Amino acid sequence: MNNFSSHYVCLPHRGLITISGADARSFLQNIVSNDIDLLKTHPFIHACLLTPQGKFLHDFYVTKSDGKFILDCEGAERTQDLVKRLSLYKLRANITMTAEDNVTIYATASTRSTNKPDTQEISFTQWDKTRIENASPDGSRDAEIGISTLAELNLDETAVSYTKGCYIGQELVARMHNRNLGKKHLVAARFLTTPPSSGSEIENTGIMRSSCANVGLILMNREREAELKGQQNNDSEIYILGL
Repeated sequence: MNNFSSHYVCLPHRGLITISGADARSFLQNIVSNDIDLLKTHPFIHACLLTPQGKFLHDFYVTKSDGKFILDCEGAERTQDLVKRLSLYKLRANITMTAEDNVTIYATASTRSTNKPDTQEISFTQWDKTRIENASPDGSRDAEIGISTLAELNLDETAVSYTKGCYIGQELVARMHNRNLGKKHLVAARFLTTPPSSGSEIENTGIMRSSCANVGLILMNREREAELKGQQNNDSEIYILGL
């Protein structure tokens, strides 16, 4: 995320799923949206698990350590749900899967770890506000499980490989990308007053998702986004933030 290259944020209540074994790499490569082999040159990758129809189920950050793949995901029941869904695809794969569903992650622009970095900390509120200003989703806070598409969540460029080959749900993701079919997506907005609660429908605008302080994400039609950008000013009740 932009602006935090020399800072870290403490993210509590996360989950860690560790996958090891001879088939660990091929197991993940065949089901998640991003290319596991990018870990040869990247410290971590952002990836998703989708339904066979290409709808969002989970997103997570994958790292590799000592030959093991570690998925940093949402905690508590969301961790347990991800383990169950991954287990459905295990079949005869030679893998071992373990999970912790309540851990603290220290995240920077280039690392995600359970070890606290030797840099300056920023508050979760600072991190959350900047996340929203960058129109980045925060898992189930912004997604409708089994309904949202990656294009709607702005994850179709950051959490997807279009060159690695097939994975679960790949057909819809590729079709929407190649044909530019995403008609709505998460838009960052600033509010003059407290943002509406998540799930609220904002008349003639869209559906409210997560918020922090006076900024929030709205699931909005792209045509409506363009209209609001064209008519807004600094006194607008809802001001669309450009990236």
